[in-house]
Amino acid sequence: MLKQYSMLICLLSLNLSAFAAEIYRFVDSNGTIHFTDSPPLTSSRNRPNKAYKVAVNTIRIYKFTDHKGTVHLTDQPVDSRYKLIYQGHQTIGTFSGGRYSARKMLHKKYVKYADVIQDAAYLNGLQPALVHAVIQAESAYNPKAKSPKGAVGLMQLMPGTAKRYGVKDRTDASDNIGGGTRYLKDLLEMFDYDTKLALAAYNAGENAVIRYGNKIPPYKETKHYVKTVMKLYGAYSKAM
Repeated sequence: MLKQYSMLICLLSLNLSAFAAEIYRFVDSNGTIHFTDSPPLTSSRNRPNKAYKVAVNTIRIYKFTDHKGTVHLTDQPVDSRYKLIYQGHQTIGTFSGGRYSARKMLHKKYVKYADVIQDAAYLNGLQPALVHAVIQAESAYNPKAKSPKGAVGLMQLMPGTAKRYGVKDRTDASDNIGGGTRYLKDLLEMFDYDTKLALAAYNAGENAVIRYGNKIPPYKETKHYVKTVMKLYGAYSKAM
């Protein structure tokens, strides 16, 4: 069913051109996206840094499920039954800097799963770039990947996590990504939308993060994982 949303979401975003504004956008080393109406400058020679100018649409998508189980998506809700499920920005075009170098970090298979990732990300209020980053770090886009600990699929779901989120086939791309994005959304909510803590919990478990006082656990693997995913998150944000 997720695949049915892709075209609708694209059409909705294209109809929001009235909100478009010419601004500057750049992603810092932590993967945080910054928007400004004045080009950021370097510390020397007072020149613009690698930020690039873009036209941005504000996107709001609302969802309503009727009594027949049919899901309705719209950017203009007609009544209170429609609930906001995604709010963000869509890049319409770029004019300078950074995009080519960012693309060199992207896995060659990312386009193959772009539609299902976009659908699942939007339905869970996530940035597709973050989901891409997690998948590249977890499985390198191999739907049949299996870890020594028993994690399986694109988002490397453990049996317990798969059961918790209703994933029946962990090797099925749509099923795996659907469960993985719901889990990632819950982790972000649990840790007040601190992306690094959510990623640490995705790698080491939420109890480990809580046990260390809501800080990244001092595990070499987890620290490296968070650093890697945040770097990829920044690259996908720039390139997509």
